[in-house]
Amino acid sequence: MRIIALAALALILAAPSLSTPAHGLEAPELLDPAEAVTLLAGADATPYEDADRLVVFDRSVVEVEDSGLSHRHEHRLVKVLEPAGALALRALRLDYDPSSNMIEIRGLRVHRADSSHVDVDPASAVDVTQPGGAIIWGARMKIISLPALEAGDAVEILTYTKGFLIAYLAEGAEGGAAAADSAAQEDDERYVPPMRGHFYDSVLFQDHLPMLEKSYTVALPRDKPLQFSQYNGEVMSSLRFEPEAFVYHFWKRDVPAVKREPRMPDLSDAVPKVVMATVESWEEKSRWFYETNEWVFASTPAIDEKVQNITEGLSEDEAIAALLHWVAQNIRYFGLTMGKGEGYTIHPSDMTFRDRCGVCKDIAGMLVTMLRSAGFDTYAAMTMAGSRVEEVPADQFNHCVVALRKEGGEYLMLDPTWAPWNRPLWSRWEGEQHYVIGSPEGEDLTSIPSFDAAENLLAVESEATLLADGTLEGSFRLEGSGISDARLRRIPGDRARRDIRAYLERWLGALSDRVELSEYLFSDHRDFGRDTTLRLVYRIPSYAELFGDELSFRSPALALLGHNGSLSRLAVVPEGEEREHDLFIWAGQLVTIDEQLTLPKGFAAEEPEAVSLEEAQASVEFAWEVDGRRLELAGRMQVDRRMIPATDFPGLRTVVDAIEERADSPLYAVK
Repeated sequence: MRIIALAALALILAAPSLSTPAHGLEAPELLDPAEAVTLLAGADATPYEDADRLVVFDRSVVEVEDSGLSHRHEHRLVKVLEPAGALALRALRLDYDPSSNMIEIRGLRVHRADSSHVDVDPASAVDVTQPGGAIIWGARMKIISLPALEAGDAVEILTYTKGFLIAYLAEGAEGGAAAADSAAQEDDERYVPPMRGHFYDSVLFQDHLPMLEKSYTVALPRDKPLQFSQYNGEVMSSLRFEPEAFVYHFWKRDVPAVKREPRMPDLSDAVPKVVMATVESWEEKSRWFYETNEWVFASTPAIDEKVQNITEGLSEDEAIAALLHWVAQNIRYFGLTMGKGEGYTIHPSDMTFRDRCGVCKDIAGMLVTMLRSAGFDTYAAMTMAGSRVEEVPADQFNHCVVALRKEGGEYLMLDPTWAPWNRPLWSRWEGEQHYVIGSPEGEDLTSIPSFDAAENLLAVESEATLLADGTLEGSFRLEGSGISDARLRRIPGDRARRDIRAYLERWLGALSDRVELSEYLFSDHRDFGRDTTLRLVYRIPSYAELFGDELSFRSPALALLGHNGSLSRLAVVPEGEEREHDLFIWAGQLVTIDEQLTLPKGFAAEEPEAVSLEEAQASVEFAWEVDGRRLELAGRMQVDRRMIPATDFPGLRTVVDAIEERADSPLYAVK
């Protein structure tokens, strides 16, 4: 999914040393070698025998200035337990974005198992551009190689980071920064967070490596009290009053590694975390977002003319849909470096309209401008695709969308970034998603309601005939709504015509590797006024097997759907009897099946046993009826939610097992 519109900065491994701590905090230093020997000798890895590395400690010390500028020191000691862990630590990578932060390696030392140590020169780090994909900004990374390691060795690193990690900002809307007293202060202005004078953070206290100690300390001026909450488990905390600062300390000890599971929720929804912010309320954040971005939505004569051409003769609802889909289909998701502040600046709409590209914030800004040009009261909104936003008003967003205020005051939410080849105004992949609208009055944190499984209906009609020689000749008609419509519509929308046949043949390959796709026909995938349909005509020689007077074959519809994750959300459910984490499949779905299979002359079908299961989050019903030479199947498969609680997984898996067993098992007919 193409989601990210902000500068999301990656792993920072350690903690450093500041020159003069402003609030009485001691900046960390490299361990005394003797102390390190004692510490590593006492680092008991017995409870974590499956791990290849052990985090002895991971300590962060953060100091926040009046402007909101933060100085972050990180100190990390990792012990190698297995050869795989030594290989993983052959080099360290530290990511940063020069437009909003900087990072220095203040110390790097390898502690050997024989009690010796080797200091690695931080100057040996190589500073290079990060690999680019759909977003090509100025993000960089520092890579530093380490001496060859063995089990029992350890790596200690100190880093210092200055600046902010994620933020939205329309550059210049703050009216300019206060005059700096020195050249150094002027240089620091780019590291001051966009919401000047405020600080926020979201700290996870569990990761994919076991940790003996994880701690986070932050000091703020006394006139900037910090509100915080803990989620997903216990984290110890304390507050200390210093003469000029409040010092907050959070810690957790003896933390096992996160159990990796397929389709688990985002780590921020699964592991213990602390979310903190100095902002008092979401309404304050909302007003700031509105004020700082309002200037970018200015229209131009060229934009107004395009809006007029798109909406001429349309009703209000039709105009909204038409503008949404024009932006979605014509503004390509591609992030180029367009100037200072890239990654947190919403670009002016005239720039996006001219270049026909941008990331989600720019695409959303383009739709805001065009809807305003058409006379609609419209605003940009911050949201988080794929995970929760907690009640504490810290920046917890990775995406930007659009809110249109109706006459009664309620909002209609629109997402042009997820709308390409997607009929609904709001993608059905984005149910239960939190958002904050930037408005002059100020808005609270709100959530999209959940979508019913029937809103993502996939209706499958199957007609097939078995010939006397076992050849199967048949057709499928598929019609989708919601996510099912999007999946079908994207096949011709996202692929070259020469690639479509091969893609559909892979689907039909679930029936037999001898399948021949005779014909395929899509409805107009550019017509967003109707759901998408697809017709497939196929032929499979020797599909049925004859054993004496008995004919064996599989249901074509169930063979197509049983393991196809592109068509059925139930087909993406992982194997297993139980889970530690919830299961995240993005959307619920209803699949209906109407199949009519005609047998060769002289054969009569044995009526299969009906299947009927209903569990907490899913259900399946298969009912067959024999009518002479015809075998008719009426089927229904449903999964209710995008997030399945771990306690409900065994029941869900029972439903999936029943579907797969019936899809893979033969049906029979006798002479």
